[in-house]
Amino acid sequence: MPRRKRAVGLDLGTSRVAVVIAESDESNGPVSIIGVGESPSDGLRKGVVVNLDKTIASIQAAAIAAERMAGQRIETVVVSLGGIHLWSQNSMGVVAVAGGDREIGDDDVQRVVEASRAVSVASDRQVIHVIPRAYTVDGQDGVRDAIGMMGHRLEVETNIITGAQTALQNVIKCVHGAGFDIEDVVCAGLAAGEGVLTVQEVDLGVCLVDIGAGTTSVVVYNDGAARHLAVLPVGGNHVTSDIAIGLRTTLDEAESLKLNYGHTLPEVIDHGEKVEVRQVGGDRINALPRRFLAEIIGPRMKEIFQMAREEVRKSGFDGLLPAGVVVTGGGSRLMGTTDAAQLVFDTSVRLGQASAVSGLADRAQGPSYAVAVGLVKWGLKAHAPTYNNGRQQVGFGSTYQKTVRWLRDFF
Repeated sequence: MPRRKRAVGLDLGTSRVAVVIAESDESNGPVSIIGVGESPSDGLRKGVVVNLDKTIASIQAAAIAAERMAGQRIETVVVSLGGIHLWSQNSMGVVAVAGGDREIGDDDVQRVVEASRAVSVASDRQVIHVIPRAYTVDGQDGVRDAIGMMGHRLEVETNIITGAQTALQNVIKCVHGAGFDIEDVVCAGLAAGEGVLTVQEVDLGVCLVDIGAGTTSVVVYNDGAARHLAVLPVGGNHVTSDIAIGLRTTLDEAESLKLNYGHTLPEVIDHGEKVEVRQVGGDRINALPRRFLAEIIGPRMKEIFQMAREEVRKSGFDGLLPAGVVVTGGGSRLMGTTDAAQLVFDTSVRLGQASAVSGLADRAQGPSYAVAVGLVKWGLKAHAPTYNNGRQQVGFGSTYQKTVRWLRDFF
């Protein structure tokens, strides 16, 4: 029997921390979810750690719940990294093929990818991912897999994602403080893409919009690889805040109204529909038109999608994404979300939910678990970095080890 592999995904979100434990027989086989746990997130703001002790407590609570469900102990996790400090830039690497027979080997590909990392990065930033997009062999461009080809000169185009060093160090410190080792650190947007996108969508070209509580990740894919990543400083909590201010109610009441009665398109709501709103600072309840609630929600959601559309324009792939847009994340649970996105992007839009999973999939199937499920898929597929496939995201690897050594020396 093939040996079953296990991976644990730890999603550090603004509103909650989620842990998913999964197993698989093969690197590309079906993923079986065996444990799920979550806990309110009190120590993060906009995807960034702002309180170490509270974040550690949230991680431990979510992990204990997942361990009990799975009947297994957690030792190592693949953890998400979020926040508006993340961004991507393009780079290139060039090397001479080393072998005397001029056949390109794995070492050549590793060297050229490493060469592309030699970009100017500020001292307070760190490389998180190096994503090969395409190779060129002796002037022949568009090569997806260069290994085994004959040539003298090997070039690669990469997308390099960097993040704030302190944000990364705080995440690592929290995970270690909770008692776990780290297998890999993955940008939340890339993890969400791994969780909900199909191979066909990534190959054709697609825009992923992952609406979290505090931020929204936008990732543009084309020809099998991530081409552009950005994190917007708005998310579902901004919608909730708008409702609380507009209806003069509490944030808890506003969140409940948003999820149960909210809609992104006021024009589809009947004028006669009413919702009961408990006013802040008392027990007074007012009956207000549901359409008024949608008129508060609609502009904010439109703003989020307009900002995401602008990132697509910046990427240079506007109008070149045949697979359209996939919207996911907890903020996408609003009624009418895909319709609102379609009006802004003027293309096909679908709701992204975890795919190709079994076991306790119903516990982690919604868009809120896109990142957590993507993290376990990432961990099951790539226990070691590989460079011979355009879709592979070259992992954190040595960068993580350097950061761990820095933390140990400092503390």
